[in-house]
Amino acid sequence: MADLLYFTFGSNMLQSQMRVRCPDARFRTTVRVDGYELCFPMISFTRGGMGVASIRHNKDAYVEGVVYEMTEDDFARMDRYENEGTKYRRANIKISGLEGVETYFSRLDDGHHYPPSEEYLNAVIQGATEHGLSEEYLQSLHQFRHKDGE
Repeated sequence: MADLLYFTFGSNMLQSQMRVRCPDARFRTTVRVDGYELCFPMISFTRGGMGVASIRHNKDAYVEGVVYEMTEDDFARMDRYENEGTKYRRANIKISGLEGVETYFSRLDDGHHYPPSEEYLNAVIQGATEHGLSEEYLQSLHQFRHKDGE
């Protein structure tokens, strides 16, 4: 069964998307990870030329998300979806109470913000809502609707 852990903070929180991408993945828990912030640092042409999510270090921030139990096959599929090695890099992330958790970080993060499409942001918000992330965090996600590119 699944023995690897994957932390997601973007559209992969959406259960229907994860069922398609990684059919053997199983929800483990929701988490808050201090010292990181959600960002949209790169453009995806499969997402209409709009921004897609990543996280970056910020000692004054936090990100909430979902941890899934995954198989090696799940990670191989996710590596393809996330263009691991080109657009994203898979790496360990320290999460209190869990060991061996991996996530995907944008390889292209120069501090810019590219607004996400309405559809993509709605998927992130719906996934966060499905998993009961905090009301404060949900409100912070909605703020990305009004944040212009930088």
